[in-house]
Amino acid sequence: MKQQKFAKEFMTEIVQHKGITIANTLIATDSEGRFRLNDLHQAAGGEKRHGPAYWMDTQQARELAEAIAGEMTGDTGKPVSVIRGGQGQGTYMCRELVYAYAMWISPKFHLEVIRTFDAVATAQAPVAAPKPSAISPAKEFRAIFGIARLIGLDKNAAAISANQGAAALTGVNMLQLMDRTHLATPSQEIYYTPTELGSRFVKSAKAFNQLLVQAGLQENIAGHWVPTEKGREHAYVMDTGKAHSSGTPIQQVKWRDSVLVEVAL
Repeated sequence: MKQQKFAKEFMTEIVQHKGITIANTLIATDSEGRFRLNDLHQAAGGEKRHGPAYWMDTQQARELAEAIAGEMTGDTGKPVSVIRGGQGQGTYMCRELVYAYAMWISPKFHLEVIRTFDAVATAQAPVAAPKPSAISPAKEFRAIFGIARLIGLDKNAAAISANQGAAALTGVNMLQLMDRTHLATPSQEIYYTPTELGSRFVKSAKAFNQLLVQAGLQENIAGHWVPTEKGREHAYVMDTGKAHSSGTPIQQVKWRDSVLVEVAL
C-alpha cells in the first residue's frame, strides 16, 4: 500500500510540474501521467530512424502495450494516448513503454531514462531513506528480464540485459554473485571461434571464414557473419553483453567440431 501511495504521489508531482526533464529536454505529460514520446525522441537526438512511429509499428511495442493494457481497469486509463491538433498534440505513453522505447533506441539512452526517473523518485521519497533491502535486485532483474523477452531477446540476451539494468538500479550484479559471468549454451557443447579452429591447421580467422563461405555455411550480411540454413546445425550465435554504437547487440558466431567435415579439414 505504501509503495502504491508513493508511486501515485510521484506521478502527481510530475503531472503538476508538467513533465520531467531528460537530456535537457522537457518531456511533457498528459492529465493521466503519460509521457510524450515525441519529446523522448528529441531527447535521444531526434534521428529519423528512432521516430516513435517506427517503434510503435514493431511487434514488440504492440505486444508490450497489449500486455500492459490487459492489466489495467477502466478507471486507470490506457497505456497509449494520441492527441491530434492543439498545443499538446503528440503520442503519450505510460512509464513502462517509455522504458521500452528508450531500450529500443540504445542502452545508453535507456540507462539515462532510468536514472532520471530514479532521481526524481528519490527526491520525492520520505526523509527516512529506505534500507538497501527495500530495493530487491531479484525483483528488478525479473521485471527487466520479462520486458527483454517480450521485445524479442533470447534468454541469454535477456538475462544479460536484466543483469545490467538491475545492477544500474540497485548496484548488485546478480550474475557475479552467482559466479556466472558467462552463460552456458543450451546444449552444453563446446563451440569454437574461427580463429581457434583455423589455428589447428595454420590458417588465419579470415582464411577459415572464407572456407565457411565456400562451403555454404555462412554469409556476410551488413558486415556481420551470419550462419546460413545449412550452417545452423553446426553454429551457435552467442551474446557478448556488449553493443554497437547504434545500440544493436554484439553477437559472435562459434562453431562445433562437426563443421570441419563440411570444410574438408
